[in-house]
Amino acid sequence: MSVVRSALSVTNRILRPFFIIILLQISGLFTACNAEDIDNLSLPTPLPASDRTELHLRTYDAFWTRLEPDYIFVGNTDFDWKLMPMQTRRQVSSGITDEEFDSLIDSFIDLFPDSTIIYRNRSERIAADLKATLSYEGIGAYITVVNEPIPHIVLLSVITSSPAEKAGLRAHDSIYSVDGKPVTKEEGIAVVDRVRGPAGSVVTLQVISPNSSERTVEVTRERLQATDMLRYTYLPIAKAGLIRIPMGGNVNIMSDMLTSIETLIDQNGIENLVIDMRVAHSNDDWPLESMLSLFTDGDMGTRYTRYNDYALTVDAQDISGSQTIPLVLLIGPDTQGASEIFAAALQDKGRATVIGQPTLGYVFDFDHFILPDGGEVFFGNSSYVSPLGRDIGVLGVMPDVLVQSSWDQVSDEENFKYDPVVTRAKLEFTQ
Repeated sequence: MSVVRSALSVTNRILRPFFIIILLQISGLFTACNAEDIDNLSLPTPLPASDRTELHLRTYDAFWTRLEPDYIFVGNTDFDWKLMPMQTRRQVSSGITDEEFDSLIDSFIDLFPDSTIIYRNRSERIAADLKATLSYEGIGAYITVVNEPIPHIVLLSVITSSPAEKAGLRAHDSIYSVDGKPVTKEEGIAVVDRVRGPAGSVVTLQVISPNSSERTVEVTRERLQATDMLRYTYLPIAKAGLIRIPMGGNVNIMSDMLTSIETLIDQNGIENLVIDMRVAHSNDDWPLESMLSLFTDGDMGTRYTRYNDYALTVDAQDISGSQTIPLVLLIGPDTQGASEIFAAALQDKGRATVIGQPTLGYVFDFDHFILPDGGEVFFGNSSYVSPLGRDIGVLGVMPDVLVQSSWDQVSDEENFKYDPVVTRAKLEFTQ
């Protein structure tokens, strides 16, 4: 097994729930499980108070003892790992309800660097496991939720031939209300429960596209598969190909990349290449090593855990001049996972100019453990240091050229006329 695959290999229950499945669940690509199945889960008879306290204490102790040895960012926390657990344990031993115990664990999660620790109580774990499937009933769009200035859903990508596409929805569209009820800050990603629904049912959405007025869109939900596709086009003025890496791409991205590059060269004679990674959430199947080898070779940095370092090196493969073609990468807050490593490595090697907004540094690998009460904890157990020594898990990727623009304010229309990030990328080849 290669160093990269060894370092990035995570079961579908670990990476996929947080980089892929969670995103799909808030996208309208919802699981085939009926909501009633989850609501009617049979849980154990409540324990007597004394037994509950004993179970809480065992669960509390397991949280800290299982987490500390392998959690990658111990040095980045602001609390005393020995003192605080001892102090708070007294609160647990005095006897608290299950709800109070969950709130206590949630309060600990807030003390860690963002998104490096994820806790699910037993009920949440069971519900999430029931939803962990690639078959969905919904509208067929990947989304994120934005709270400012007005809470709304933003479509990151729309699946080809999906109900969303058939209804005229496109990437960059914003949804402000679902079936007449506004999206609210308080519900957050729970808005998913109002967008999803059984195949054949209709959901009514209030939608605004960039540079357009509000409109009402009715979407008839269908059963579908959670797949997004690599897309590419030609930018004539810059003599450049533009390739957009899809959400949650898998091992097929490599063959799709090769096909798109060769097609762009054969049909358009491109001299430059733009790779748009602004919505590229990458999972454990993302072919990082092969993708890097298309454009460079040698030392690509280091994956590390608390106890070991794993060098990332690649051997070049030149496909239709890929090793020398001028290259621009577009990144942003939704560039996450192996795609961040890809951008950081090519940037440090001087192989690509990076344009856009900083990434969030979600390059860490996840491990997990089950708690005595049936809850589950996911935690970052490895990170990545770029060839020039930047810890991307801490710092994220900083663009060479910063362009302030959000996904719901740009458009693919008229050859990206209304996308300042792509406009700046074209300027890189024409100035």
